[in-house]
Amino acid sequence: MLKKITLPFLLSIAIVFPAFAQNGTRPADNTDRWNVTIALGPFMAPEFEGAKHYRFLPIPYFRASKGNYYIQTEGPGLTANILNSRHLNFGPSIEYRGERDDDLTNPAVRNFETVNSSVEFGGFVSYRIALSQPGEAISIKIKTMFDIDDAHHGKTVNASLSYSRLIQRVMRISLSFSSTYADQNYNDTYFGVNSINAARSGLAEYSAKSGIKDIGGMITSTYSFNQHWGVIALIGYKKLLPRITDSPIIQIEGTSNQFIGNIGLSYRF
Repeated sequence: MLKKITLPFLLSIAIVFPAFAQNGTRPADNTDRWNVTIALGPFMAPEFEGAKHYRFLPIPYFRASKGNYYIQTEGPGLTANILNSRHLNFGPSIEYRGERDDDLTNPAVRNFETVNSSVEFGGFVSYRIALSQPGEAISIKIKTMFDIDDAHHGKTVNASLSYSRLIQRVMRISLSFSSTYADQNYNDTYFGVNSINAARSGLAEYSAKSGIKDIGGMITSTYSFNQHWGVIALIGYKKLLPRITDSPIIQIEGTSNQFIGNIGLSYRF
């Protein structure tokens, strides 16, 4: 099953789950011991980046924290903060990207050559600024990832700005905005159409260049029923930009409007 999860689906959840936990230590956390949260629920995202069709999969989440240190899943990967600071976070990230193959609804793109799965390695840095109300903060984050396997040989840089607020110690609302830059290797792998794929699909050949490929926003809400059980829900939107939408994959077969959604049950211990 993991092999069949398409790349854009994994990219979407890699952005989503950090919103669940990036806002710092919660009031109920004990900073002298490890606090662990797990969550699971159905996740909806496009079949591939720019697709009109959607798919659902159960996506697990895990976070372990002690004071300002933490390690957590971000979609199909792991990120760890290695700084003992309430404001500045920094650390390594590793991600798995599933292959794009013929397991798609779209009749043209599923005839493309397979894009192999890969492993990416990089890191992030973020800065959190507390505001006037308890549990209220804004965060700025930049994350850069490099393909160290054999899929696209490129890199991506994601920048995000988020606002979060804790309501009566049981509910957190987070609003975030983000944008992603991708180099030519990445964009041409996933939005380009080479001569072989053109012959297989009937689409015109196209070479994608480097640049900012999308902008988007997301609203996340978490609610705690008690000390252990809770629920998380989110909805997000991403707009693919002209550098990407000029591709016949988007113009003819897809759409620039991309949505994601998730609801899951969480448990803390």
